[in-house]
Amino acid sequence: MTGAPLPDRLDTARLTLRPFRMEDVERFVPLIGEWEVARWLARVPHPYGLEDGRVWVALAARNRAERASLDLLAVRKDDAQPVGGIGVILADGEVGYWLGRPHQGIGYGTEMLRAIVPAAFALGLPRLWARTAPDNRRSRRVLETVGFLPLDASDHYELTAGRWRFLTQETA
Repeated sequence: MTGAPLPDRLDTARLTLRPFRMEDVERFVPLIGEWEVARWLARVPHPYGLEDGRVWVALAARNRAERASLDLLAVRKDDAQPVGGIGVILADGEVGYWLGRPHQGIGYGTEMLRAIVPAAFALGLPRLWARTAPDNRRSRRVLETVGFLPLDASDHYELTAGRWRFLTQETA
């Protein structure tokens, strides 16, 4: 991986992806803490409270400083309301993301993923991958829309830098 600086923000048509901040905790905890969101996330405790949110913000900042991961909060541009989060583990390219229930099904997941993929490849990651629960059809649809390919009949999806560039040239 290159020594390129981690991005401070990524912008999409409707969202800004930026590092989590302590002042965000009270606004994102109710979103990720809802069972219908948390149940799909392998590394999120439930119930998820304010202290969990504060611990997460500190961990995300430490991981950023150590270049272990890039974890970003997605906020709407029009009102700065958090809608979800996305991150990439920089050691192996694992991508994870979540959306609060009021913000699901309207394309935010695809926007977040489309923003982080080129940023991760610019940091020198040769491939990105994600794991989904077998019955999480929505997440599978987001991954496939962005160009991730199923590795096999399991729950793993992958996108390589070369494949992404090919898709970008074809769809540009």
